[in-house]
Amino acid sequence: MKAFILATLAVAVSTSLALAQQQPKVKPLATAEDPTKKTILVGRAEAAGMIIQFELEPAVAMIMLAGTPPKPMEHGPAAGEIYHVEVKPIDPRSKTRISYAHIVFEATNKDTGKSLKGELHPMWGSSGLHYAMNSALLGDGAYAARITVHSPTFGRSPSDRNLFMTPAVANFHFRLKDRILTEVSEPSPLPN
Repeated sequence: MKAFILATLAVAVSTSLALAQQQPKVKPLATAEDPTKKTILVGRAEAAGMIIQFELEPAVAMIMLAGTPPKPMEHGPAAGEIYHVEVKPIDPRSKTRISYAHIVFEATNKDTGKSLKGELHPMWGSSGLHYAMNSALLGDGAYAARITVHSPTFGRSPSDRNLFMTPAVANFHFRLKDRILTEVSEPSPLPN
């Protein structure tokens, strides 16, 4: 019986530690930052063998190919979309951005209980390859955000057979007050 109780306690402690590691550490900003004026790092986390970097910046127009034959079409931000949600999945070994991924952004405003979910589009810009969408977000409040990078569809060499084969999930925290960031997630360091 004593062994059973100790084993149960060990599992509970292990589960609690794993959950604690998944939750982002809050970092109050010394000076509030305006993501409608410049790019702000919300956080960087390690998950399933990759680094997931999350930033907020001013909403931007995106050029997408549409039609047959494909022609460039400009899509400006919709009414109220003042933020550009930008995610950069990085391979820590080669220090390159990961292409051909399906990325989902989810956010809940913990103060209002409202949630949003969207797929991020692959995009090229001044910061190189990233995945993004414009958003109005959900007003002021503390946010719990989750970014899921599903398995990229590129081919792999036999030695990298299992690389990025499971979805990478990272959780982030940020707080908006009067549309200004006052808290973000403590970022993991970039790979050397």
